[in-house]
Amino acid sequence: MTNAKYSTAVSAADLEEIRALFLRQAAGETAHNIEVIDAVLARALPGQPDPVNFVARAYRFWGREAVIEHFRTIFTGTWRFEPDEDAIRIMPLGPDVAHIYAPTRITAGPADQEAATYTFLVNEFAIRTPEGWRISAIVPVPAQ
Repeated sequence: MTNAKYSTAVSAADLEEIRALFLRQAAGETAHNIEVIDAVLARALPGQPDPVNFVARAYRFWGREAVIEHFRTIFTGTWRFEPDEDAIRIMPLGPDVAHIYAPTRITAGPADQEAATYTFLVNEFAIRTPEGWRISAIVPVPAQ
């Protein structure tokens, strides 16, 4: 017996859109393009709580504007976000939510200082919005 509430599935086209969204985010981060970050992050529906967060071992940012401000800060130094495109996995969690997993090399450092490169297991959650799929949560896990 099929439950009508769950009859809508994430399609192959949705999976392609989510992958393209994540790769657009990665390119935007490496280019230090805050407009791209603004475009890929979800926006709250009227009357709903802000769905955007960025939780890492060293910090937590709650809300879209706080996440954008975090990127503005890190973009003042060295920042490259380079996912292993062959290892990206997208797992639907429901008709409107998907988990993105991507082993990613992140090179970071303050301006005028030597940068360091680390590998992270980046986990993100994409949600279906009226504008299409958007990023809701970013959770990088150090691989070392």
